[in-house]
Amino acid sequence: MVPAPLLAVLLAAPYCLAYSQTPATTLLNSLLAFAAWGALLAFGPSASCATTDRAAVPRRWAVPALVAGACACLALRTGTLADALVLAAAAACAWAAGVARARIVWAGLLVAGCAGVAIALVQYFAPSLADGRWIAVPTVPGRAFGNLRQPNLFSTLLLLALCAGVWLLAPMRLPRWVVPAVVAWLLLGVALSSSRTGMVGTGVLVLWGLLDRGLPRHARASLLASVAIVAAWWALLWAWGHLGGTTFYAEARLSTGSDISSSRFGIWRNTLALVAAHPWTGVGWGDFNYAWTFSAFPGRPVAFFDHAHNLVLQLMVELGVPAALALLGALAWLLWRARGGLRHPDAQRASLAACCLAMLALLGWHSLLEYPLWYPYFLFPAAFVLGTYLAIGGVSRAGDAAARPAREPRAWRLRTVGALMVAGAAYAAWDYQSVVQIFAPYGAAGQAPLPERIATGQRSTFFAHHADYAAVTTAEHPSQVFDAFERPLHHLVDARLMIAYAKALEELGERDRAVYVAQRLREFRHPLGEAFFQACDEEGDAPLPFQCDELPRAFEPRELEPRAVRQALAQR
Repeated sequence: MVPAPLLAVLLAAPYCLAYSQTPATTLLNSLLAFAAWGALLAFGPSASCATTDRAAVPRRWAVPALVAGACACLALRTGTLADALVLAAAAACAWAAGVARARIVWAGLLVAGCAGVAIALVQYFAPSLADGRWIAVPTVPGRAFGNLRQPNLFSTLLLLALCAGVWLLAPMRLPRWVVPAVVAWLLLGVALSSSRTGMVGTGVLVLWGLLDRGLPRHARASLLASVAIVAAWWALLWAWGHLGGTTFYAEARLSTGSDISSSRFGIWRNTLALVAAHPWTGVGWGDFNYAWTFSAFPGRPVAFFDHAHNLVLQLMVELGVPAALALLGALAWLLWRARGGLRHPDAQRASLAACCLAMLALLGWHSLLEYPLWYPYFLFPAAFVLGTYLAIGGVSRAGDAAARPAREPRAWRLRTVGALMVAGAAYAAWDYQSVVQIFAPYGAAGQAPLPERIATGQRSTFFAHHADYAAVTTAEHPSQVFDAFERPLHHLVDARLMIAYAKALEELGERDRAVYVAQRLREFRHPLGEAFFQACDEEGDAPLPFQCDELPRAFEPRELEPRAVRQALAQR
């Protein structure tokens, strides 16, 4: 077994890693999360010393429900090996839940949160010290985001760390000021992030403090004061800006009168339109970006969104309304059935159940505005927290836990899964290097010609879509590499890819489809698109290129798929 403190540090590492490699900025953090959680399963305490009766009703159905939902998702999309592995790992994390492991996970979150605030202070007050290797370089003055590079993700991490810290530290024989000090420290990070999601999330802490009478008085008081503490930090940062320091980003944003929803209202309207068009089976798992990009939305948000920024809408648009309601209903039923854990006869476990419920509420709130569960370093903790809550509730409803000895699934199964997660993360990190060589070449392999590096990247197990993207966007005649469009179009469509695809369609004689793609590109008002359409403003007698055709065309997104284009060409 690996010592618990070392495992806690490993679990904290994904949130603290600043180093990244293009093209996927957060991939190394995700792979580190895979390895850390695999180490917990493989080398952590056995579940026999952990928790609860696994024969209890809610727990018995928890993992099958997760697996069934994962299978339902994956059945609607091809080429989802990475998705399948992530969801299987999340199911393992849920099944591994228990008190002994919870202490390690909670300690890891607390370490990550406390370290994150220190990083945020450097980003806010001394941004010149951020080197990009140890501390991520801040992109906006007066706003910090730790090494997660996203303020809302950072604030959610801090609130999860706060929940973990209160549950871990409150029962200990520590000076009474320790818990309030930790709470204030973590809420300082929330204030430094200027995250409205985090600010509203402090309301969950207040509710926990109001409802959980099993917590010590000083811990409850700290939770109840959380909103006031964040407000006080905001006031101090505002004052610092007016005394000559860095202008507080939250104040600057209010003064600009920018879109309060950050384009969310627009993307939600578009998503609802897609749901109305595909209510029964959705557009396909993972295909929201493709379907949204190639549907006509003249007033669309101009960023290239790959997610609906709302978990409920995301499930509805990709899986269809019936499947989404079934999954969400099953989750609600499980949570309701396990509510007895909040009244567990063991006060420590009852408090742990309340802590888990607060964490789930925080993740749920954030998931209504963004997509934190699409990052393994939030998905795995969420699955573990859900499993722990259901396990405690299962014992409480099943009767006297002492009369029903805890049964852990054979330890070797979880340890094997954990070892596979560690090995898989190492393999994926190695596999990723073949793609890194395309975008940021290094070493001897980086000296090879670009076509050779692209060909090597296209043989990658998990990341070949990045190599395909490079192939089609650097080709002089994209139609000559038309088959390579298949994977990148279903990963993330952007302006460069749309231009290359429109050119390829035109070269193949599919002018109507090419014009339709160009018209969708025009809706984004992207700088690359503006350059692409400059030819339409040139004077002269020469015929205008295809992208200047403004006659409306009508295609369904599925009719633009490369396979549909090949079928159309074959039927000529």
